[in-house]
Amino acid sequence: MTHKTRHAFLRYGLCFLLLQVLLLGSVFSGTVPGPSIQGVIVREALRMMVGVMEMRGSGIIDTGAASAPTTKQWKAPWGFTYTKYAVNGVPVELLVKKRGTPERLILILHGGAYVIGLVDLYRDLAVRYATISGGASVALVDYRIAPEYTFPAALEDAETVWNWLLKQGYREENIIVVGDSAGGNLTLALGLKLRDDGRRMPKAILCMSPWADMTASGESYRANLYKDPMFGLLPWEEPRKNESGIKNPYAGGHPLDDPYLSPVYGDYRGFPPMLIQVGTEEILESDAITVYEKAKAAGVDVTLTRYEGMFHVFQIFGDFIPEVQEAWEEVTDFLRWQFRR
Repeated sequence: MTHKTRHAFLRYGLCFLLLQVLLLGSVFSGTVPGPSIQGVIVREALRMMVGVMEMRGSGIIDTGAASAPTTKQWKAPWGFTYTKYAVNGVPVELLVKKRGTPERLILILHGGAYVIGLVDLYRDLAVRYATISGGASVALVDYRIAPEYTFPAALEDAETVWNWLLKQGYREENIIVVGDSAGGNLTLALGLKLRDDGRRMPKAILCMSPWADMTASGESYRANLYKDPMFGLLPWEEPRKNESGIKNPYAGGHPLDDPYLSPVYGDYRGFPPMLIQVGTEEILESDAITVYEKAKAAGVDVTLTRYEGMFHVFQIFGDFIPEVQEAWEEVTDFLRWQFRR
């Protein structure tokens, strides 16, 4: 299949699947066992896309990294102020909702496998977080990424911004740290670093599909290897030794079982309340389960929600998917409850 043919097949195939989503979304309502029809269609569209475009595994990350740079200037919507800072060389963006609760803050540590920088998707999510939290300010960190920078560069940048936020007058008990995928890794690592240094912890932690095991030792790296639509394999492919489907340039030769690099090896005593969300068809599912079990054993107030049939960071794929709606309702309840405590 030629490159042009693959593009045409992908384009028409996705249009057909989108039509099916819209039609079925108007027919099916309510709660049914297993994943929703809309969720299944989007999941399989993703599987087809990465297969046709030969982007399976690390390729989808390479594609994302190549397409991330843009010259477009993001603008905050009406009712928000948006300011950029450089904190000891680390770019930070602060979104403040007018007539909000500016003393409360959500710190976003973005995903992207440690090879993709801050993109507009997360600025849009910042608006969502500010709105659903009842008006909290939102800070975004454009931390250093691989391959130019390796561990512990991103962790150092996250801690630098944490210190800066405290100097700006934000208090630890009013900050919730959130992160997805590699950002979930960094969120957990920052918590471990603050705790190990004897410092006060954030109000709460939220992780979506955290990439918490760079050793790829969890059961889902095998059980979901042929299920994961983004990082998995096709039925006729043979896994290579220690196949995880996710490349890891950020480690830079550092031992992968370091808890600051693979938080599944961490000790969660003294952690604040946590919410972890993950899809049951992710290669990373066991990362979330292991962190949950270790946190629970350490006495942490932690919730793990496994969304049946869902894929990696499904929360960003549109509210027409019932699971996405449910996940964001759970996030809304978590944020508002924690900020009220």
